[in-house]
Amino acid sequence: MTDSPLIASAWLRPDYRTSIEKAGGRVRELTPADSLPGALDGCSGLLLTGGVDVDPREYGDTETHPTVEIDAARDAYELALAREALARDLPVLAICRGAQVLNTAAGGTLIQDIPSALPGALDHQRLDARDQTVHVVNVTPGTCLWTLLEPRLDDRGSVAVNSRHHQSVRTPAPGFVVSAVSPDGIVEAIEKPDAQFCVAVQWHPENFHRGGEFGTLFDGLVAAARSRR
Repeated sequence: MTDSPLIASAWLRPDYRTSIEKAGGRVRELTPADSLPGALDGCSGLLLTGGVDVDPREYGDTETHPTVEIDAARDAYELALAREALARDLPVLAICRGAQVLNTAAGGTLIQDIPSALPGALDHQRLDARDQTVHVVNVTPGTCLWTLLEPRLDDRGSVAVNSRHHQSVRTPAPGFVVSAVSPDGIVEAIEKPDAQFCVAVQWHPENFHRGGEFGTLFDGLVAAARSRR
């Protein structure tokens, strides 16, 4: 389609690609061999995907929890990718690790391991439930996320999500706001209000592409990218 904006993404899995394409976008799959900033030229948006943990040294922690799994090459590339997208005000949707990369790139901090840091927290690492909801998140009224998810929100402003993470945002980066939390207080989404479109969620909306439950997140990214282009 001639009006399909090009969305850049790295470490792409099929559910992410399908979600972007169902929303009307095209994907440019990047690898560290695609040098920055030129790799983003011609792209109208960025999708940051899930994966292993961000190196705690990137957000100022001097010790690393034993559960943390690091990919230094991926950190270096995706942090640079996120910073370049922010500098260009490219529309960004960030998912799970992607939310943590975006927050770190912009100057925020993370909780390295939720069970250790917050005993009694919900089980956020439900690896057995890729496309099943396991807890709710409470969405902040007036945010971009609220607008995107409003048709699915209950009368308390909540929506049920899947969950496969043991880390989360601790301190939102400057210029970002919290747009959803789980009942135990864990940050489940952040966004940058002064950006054209910059939304990050901790759950995995791409796993619901068959039913379209969270398709509006990808619709929002593609619509913003199309408007920018």
